[in-house]
Amino acid sequence: MKKKFPEVSVIIPNWNGKHLLKKCLDSLKLQTFKDFEVLIIDNGSKDGSQKFIKKKYPKVNLIELKNNIGFSGAINLGVKICTGNYMFLLNNDTKVDKNCIKNLVTSVKKKKAGLIAAKILQMDHPKLIDSAGDYIDAVGHANNIGFGDYANNYNNSGFVFLVCGGGCLIKREVFETIGFLDHDYFAYMEDVDFSLRAQFAGFKIFYEPSAIIYHKHKATSSKIPAFTEYLQYRNMTMTIIKNFPLELFARDLNWLKIILVNLNTIRFLAGEGYFKEAIKAEYYIIKNFPGLLQKRKKIQSNIKVPIDYIMENIYPKKITFFGLLKSGI
Repeated sequence: MKKKFPEVSVIIPNWNGKHLLKKCLDSLKLQTFKDFEVLIIDNGSKDGSQKFIKKKYPKVNLIELKNNIGFSGAINLGVKICTGNYMFLLNNDTKVDKNCIKNLVTSVKKKKAGLIAAKILQMDHPKLIDSAGDYIDAVGHANNIGFGDYANNYNNSGFVFLVCGGGCLIKREVFETIGFLDHDYFAYMEDVDFSLRAQFAGFKIFYEPSAIIYHKHKATSSKIPAFTEYLQYRNMTMTIIKNFPLELFARDLNWLKIILVNLNTIRFLAGEGYFKEAIKAEYYIIKNFPGLLQKRKKIQSNIKVPIDYIMENIYPKKITFFGLLKSGI
């Protein structure tokens, strides 16, 4: 008899998140959609996560790693191992509404989309948005759509340019076409890079407000603030180099804005006590610049959509002297 594979594979990276897992995994047990498997990729946790999962959730497919290979590495490993037609990427610091997976699957089929962004609410303030999809602007800043705004303002399904990797559904075909997450990102903005590459290949992304996730914001990153600042700054620059079309650099003097923001970010991080991390990020970019250009060449040569489509979906950025002084970025 031919083995039946689940329609959805839930992939959860975990690093020292034992205190978060019960809420997340219990919510998955309550799903009205039942045709899914759960994979936890444990990045060498030292807090007893593995023992806890084995004892309390024996049906979970636990992959135990000796070292931390990051969010992107863990997701990639999960995608290689899993058997579903769709991958549901999920943070460990989340709780999932009982109809979330069902509504994600319904939406991805109805819209013939490649990726679906869930409606992610703030765990501690559930009337507020954490993410209703993501966006990126012309100097490389990426952020959550609607963050901090009232959730009721985001009740309509529609097109978005980027998904948040902590709560989205991705068709297997997308991975088969554009490859995996870029493991060099380790964590942060790997979802931005992946979404851009998916858009370039012609896969559409939609936001589905009926698929609800509750997220404990910065539950992991707050433990390692210096490393987080380093990754966010470095990965922003990597994304610009790899993904931005030449036409975008030329528009509205964006190349100059990018340079000014880059320099000013160093000043800002130094003022916050992260000068070493800023310089470390710059050094990484310089050292790996030839490799980034090779990645850029591959990505840009595989763009299947009009450049105008890309340009109109990247937010313009207005920069003023006083704005730089105030915000630092």
